[in-house]
This record gives sequence, structure tokens and C-alpha cells, in this order.
Amino acid sequence: MRDAKRAVILAGGVGKRLRPLTEYRPKPLIPVAGKPCIDYVMRSLVSGGFDQHIITTGYLSDKLIKRIADGAEFGASIVYSFEAEPAGTAGAVKNVANFLDSTFVVASGDVLADVDIGALYDYHKKKGAIATMALTRVDDPTHFGIVGMDKDNRINRFIEKPSKDEVFSNLINAGIYILEPEVLDYIPEGQMFDFSKQVFPALLEDKKPLFGRQIKGVWKDIGKPTDLLEASLEIVDREGEKIKIDKVRTKGNIMLGKNTAIEKGVKIIGPCYIGDDVYISTGSVIERACIYNSVFIDRDVQVKDSIILGGSKVGWQTEIRNSVISRNCQIEEDVTLINSIVGDNMSVKIHSKLEQANITPPTNNSNGNGD
Repeated sequence: MRDAKRAVILAGGVGKRLRPLTEYRPKPLIPVAGKPCIDYVMRSLVSGGFDQHIITTGYLSDKLIKRIADGAEFGASIVYSFEAEPAGTAGAVKNVANFLDSTFVVASGDVLADVDIGALYDYHKKKGAIATMALTRVDDPTHFGIVGMDKDNRINRFIEKPSKDEVFSNLINAGIYILEPEVLDYIPEGQMFDFSKQVFPALLEDKKPLFGRQIKGVWKDIGKPTDLLEASLEIVDREGEKIKIDKVRTKGNIMLGKNTAIEKGVKIIGPCYIGDDVYISTGSVIERACIYNSVFIDRDVQVKDSIILGGSKVGWQTEIRNSVISRNCQIEEDVTLINSIVGDNMSVKIHSKLEQANITPPTNNSNGNGD
């Protein structure tokens, strides 16, 4: 049995780049292939042996707590820490330092991480590290922290959000850390403080054993709507399957919910996620898309590279591309939506042609029903 079981899950962020999707729900509850993003993180932690979770909350914390409750669904016990003001990634951990008297994990609740955290912990112990950073490769590292390592995987260089001229690697900080309690001494009380910008550079300066290890599994930042779609489709590719539906053309991996009704003549080109109680009418084409619970799609609709959240209705001959439709929206007939986001409970009128639109609800007093 491992001697460390505690994990801090950072779940207090606002998710500004995903607005209006985060107008009524905290970013960790944004759905990825049918599950809130934080679910994948919690399950990875429990699978890795970490079943005592301290969740730091702030923005719309009541909705996060209502969804996760006592953690029984995940096989975890939960303690919540509320931040009245943002404390930064390291400051949030410092606030719960009294709970952290042995090796612990820090993970982001708003980044898709279906990875082997237990292996990262074992590597940390093997190396005798003070801190071990999970690493992953990306095509464009300018939005992340990049690292350089020696041949023993000891980190000797770290730059947060480098310019293109500064990029020396596409190996980035994945926001999952195994830490010894000694690291808490580098975080001041009551200040906004960040691991990437302040703690890790200080550890390097003091020549502390800071190691990195590339993780295996699915990892994806969901900071932008395009990232959210790609994360969802990556999960579908991994967990979906090729299915046959009578008089419906299907291709690629599909995740299909319960009580769905798909009329003859529909085309579904995966990867696609289709939730429960969905109705898709004849002549429609669904390609690389996520369609959530109780969505109704009328005849001859095209949905490509898009997400439609629960309870929304899409009218006849509408085209939706590279867009996100939030919950309980009404998209009327013959609408074209390209590279757009529609917030909860909004309507788009008949014959509208919108591109690069962001249709935002007026207030954030939703009741927070599920997707």
C-alpha cells in the first residue's frame, strides 16, 4: 500500500476563454464526452491510489459541490476549501497545508487528464525528488510552460508561456505534480502565488531535485471551445466503438446513449458522442460532433466539428460548423452558425447567418441543471 493518498484538485477557476459556456457552470463541470471534466481527473487519482481529495473551489462553488458531493461515486473522500479571492495554483495549495503532511498530488480539475498518476508517484519516489512534474507533448507550446531536462530527467530549465523565439522544446508542464511537504515552505501565506511562475523557478535556483516524466494516456487542455471538442473526440476515439444502426450510415467510433431515435437516411461520421433521449431526423449529417441529452435535430441539418449541449433544438436545414450550442437553446430553421458560441437558453432566429458570433446570456443566475 502506498504511503501517500492525498490529492489537491484545483477547481476554483472562472474559465474566461470558454464564456459563455462557463457563465452558469464552473469550468471543471464542462462536459467532455458525456462526463464533467473533473470526473476524469478524480478517477485517475483514485486509480493511482489517491482517494483522499481536497478540492479548492471558488467560482460557482455551490454547483461543483452539488455535483461531486461526498465523493462516494468516485470511491473518494472529499474535503472542500473555498477561496473568497483567487490565490493562484500554489496559494490555493498553501491554504490547505495543514492537511498535507506527506507526499501529495496536485492536479487541475479543469484539464482533461485520464492518465496513470500512480506511475508518476512511483517514479517520484524512485528518484527521491522534492517535486515531479507530469509532462506531455503539444504542437504549439507557446501557451504552456516548457521544460528542459538532463539525461536523468532532472529539470534544469523552465520557461512559462515562451514566445516562438524562446521555444526550445514541445514538452510542457501538464499541471499534475507529485510534491513533498517541503515545497510548501516556498509558498508565502496569504499571497497570490503560482507553481509555474514562482515555485518551480525557486526550486531550480536552490538546486532542489525537480524531475519530469512524460505521462501516458489522454491529456488535453480545454481552455478554448476547439480544445473542448478535440478532448471530447479523443475520448470517443478511445472509448467508443463502430456500431450499426438500421438504415443509418455510420462510420468511425461512436458513443451512443440510451433511448435515442435516429431516423433512416441519417449519416453519423465519427468520432461522435450522442447522449440519451436524442432525436435526429432524416437527412441530417452529424460529423465529428457531440450531441448531448434530449437534443432534437430536425430534418436535413448538418452538424460538423461542433457541440450541442442538453435540451437544445435545431431547426430544419440548419448548418452548424465549428460551434458550440449551450443548454436549452432554440436554433430555428435555415440558420447558419460558423465558428460561434451560443450561451444557455438563447434563441437564434430563422434564416440567421452568423460567423464568429458569441451570443451571451444576460446574467448568471441559472439553476445549474445538468448537461
